[in-house]
Amino acid sequence: MTQSGNKEWITTTEARGLLNISTRTMARLIREGKIPTHSHPLDRRKKLVRRDDIVVLKQEAEKMAA
Repeated sequence: MTQSGNKEWITTTEARGLLNISTRTMARLIREGKIPTHSHPLDRRKKLVRRDDIVVLKQEAEKMAA
């Protein structure tokens, strides 16, 4: 966990919710390497992403939209 109490790693589903994007868009961002993923230690079918990576991506998107 990070110092703020948030989880350091989140699922791709949680990341999609934070970014407010579709499954297809999430898959594209992962495929293009814009969001690095890591295998879940207990379930290899699931992928995890760093919360910080998602926050940075969201901030960049918000800057471009402004």
